[in-house]
Amino acid sequence: MIRHQLRVTIFVICNDGYTIERFIHGMDAGYNDVVQWKYQDTVTVFGGTDKTAKKFQVRTKEELDKLFKDESFNNAKEVQFVELYMEKKDAPRALIMTAEASAKTNAKDS
Repeated sequence: MIRHQLRVTIFVICNDGYTIERFIHGMDAGYNDVVQWKYQDTVTVFGGTDKTAKKFQVRTKEELDKLFKDESFNNAKEVQFVELYMEKKDAPRALIMTAEASAKTNAKDS
């Protein structure tokens, strides 16, 4: 993407682990915790520079709204990499319902 100067935006969701597994097997199961990587550094690993890629970190809804309204973000001519930080328990209702159903099924099999 960088080498071919593609205009793409990559979002990485950073939520401290495996959210769906937390809802199925327990919020505090240690194997669901993932070491926080420096995801933005992957841009550099793949040859990105300040001229060929832009990096962003978003931690609040307000920051996300601001980013989406930013004219230079919307008209970027380079790769954009956005780290989107979410709460550990942040999940859409449908995912939570599916996980709860899986947890019940798993409990029956035990």
